[in-house]
Parts: sequence; structure tokens; C-alpha cells
Amino acid sequence: MSNAAARINAFRAAVVTTVKTAMPALRQCEEQFGRFNLDDLETNIIPSPAVRIAVLKAGISDQAGGEVEANLSCAAFIITDGRERDAQAWTIAEALVVLLHSAQIWGLTKLGAPEKVEIQPLVTVKLKQRGAAIIAVEWTQRLRNLGEGIFDDEQHLLTELYVNDELWIPEAGGSNG
Repeated sequence: MSNAAARINAFRAAVVTTVKTAMPALRQCEEQFGRFNLDDLETNIIPSPAVRIAVLKAGISDQAGGEVEANLSCAAFIITDGRERDAQAWTIAEALVVLLHSAQIWGLTKLGAPEKVEIQPLVTVKLKQRGAAIIAVEWTQRLRNLGEGIFDDEQHLLTELYVNDELWIPEAGGSNG
């Protein structure tokens, strides 16, 4: 795979890296595709405590000069279990909120400050029966210069970004060997 990475993917990976560094005692910190729910907990083995980082939505807008930016709706889902699950989940949530300070850009450039930060416990009877707690820390963050580095000189999407390394695609008009 090339060094090019779509900005949204690079953002999510940078958040994961920062959280892992700040909280080395987490047993798992990974990217999450979309909202985390009880079905995810029942179908995946997730060692606790864990944090799953998701981009839930990207509101897109064009800017002057042809630049495209996204207002990202993000969430960090905290999963804990055991006797102290509630207290542990709130402690991790508080630590994440501190990481979401106004200067937090996750080691990236062309990124606005985290905004609209909030904590929301996800409470269900099934979660209580399982002895688990899930808390979502949600925020928005503006990501500028979408598409930067993902197109070649002819404005074609770089194939390394969406093609599996094991899949061979012949060039147009080329031979099969």
C-alpha cells in the first residue's frame, strides 16, 4: 500500500494512536465502523476495558478555491465490565474529554478544534444483565482538504487506496503477463 491515506481514515487512525498512547492500560483500542451497540458486543470478542473510535457522519461542504472539507461527527465508545464497570467507564470517559481539549489536532494538520463534546451512557437491560457498561464520548471536528494525496497527476483515485494487494488488475491495453 502506498503512503497515501484518505484524510478521514488518517484522522480516525490518529485518534486511535493518541488514545492508545494516553491510556496504555486499555486492553483494546481500535477503529469502529459506525455506531457501537449491544449486537457488536455480542458478536465480537472485546476485552475490557476497551475504546472503539468511530466517525459516525461526515457533513461535506465546498470551500472557496475548490477545497472540500468535512464536519466530522465522531464517537469513542468505552466498553467496561466487572464490578467497577460504571466507575471505570466514567473515568475513561473523563480522560477522553480531557484529550478533546481545544488544541487537540491528533498530530494532523488542517484540522479544527474538537467541538460539542459530550458524554452519554448507553444503558439497556441487556447490558446490565451482561455486567457490561458502554459510554459514548461524542464530538465534532472540522477536517479540511479532503482528497489531499489520494489522486494521481491525472486526477484518478490511487488504486492502492481501495484495491486489495493480492488482487491484480491489468492495465488497459496491457498484456496478462
